[in-house]
Amino acid sequence: MATAHPFALFGTDHVAVLALVAGAMVALIIGRRWITEPRDRWLRRVAAIVLLSNEVIALIVAVLQGRARVPLQLCDVALFATVWALWWPKHRMSELAYFWGMTGSVQALLTPDLRESFPSYWWITFFIVHGGVVCSAVYLAVTDRVRPTIRSIWYVFGVSNVYVLVAGCLNGIYGTNYGYLAHKPSQPSLLDYFGPWPYYIGVMEIAALGLFFLAYLPFMWVRPQRSGTY
Repeated sequence: MATAHPFALFGTDHVAVLALVAGAMVALIIGRRWITEPRDRWLRRVAAIVLLSNEVIALIVAVLQGRARVPLQLCDVALFATVWALWWPKHRMSELAYFWGMTGSVQALLTPDLRESFPSYWWITFFIVHGGVVCSAVYLAVTDRVRPTIRSIWYVFGVSNVYVLVAGCLNGIYGTNYGYLAHKPSQPSLLDYFGPWPYYIGVMEIAALGLFFLAYLPFMWVRPQRSGTY
């Protein structure tokens, strides 16, 4: 079995997977007219099964390795929201999947909290999850499964803060680090520029809201003719 080396930010394996995800996103945008109703249903169901199966396998592998892995990071919650939105594309869940995918999961792709590089199992499952969530967010957008408004931004921001409250309580009780609220990731990330704990949490709130508005911009450009929506 090949031995994985320590993960290097923007190393060859990292850049390669970023290029692959970017290519998939461009392909979804260009090929959106090819996605007819029968194909749409099939693609959504397959993507949901792959993402959920990958997560279940990761939980099993963690147990076999003697690790307690509870999927309660925000990106884990985003994964479950994405699976739900793909299988049952409802308005509110699709909004959560889109905004969390295009902000938190994109940030995770750019600055992964990983210790080992390819072909480590955890490297592979990490990028399947986060790359899959980001591509699913794009898919929901190009197939009109998500049609956010300004109100959607505040809805997602509110739900995100409910998560912060719950994660903070769990961290205080169990000594965990859900949402990176207890301390910053072990690997370099955007949080390194937000100041020390606990001040970076407040900056993170402001940054999240700004990123939600940034993720909303394509809808302002593509469908400005929908009166009363923007």
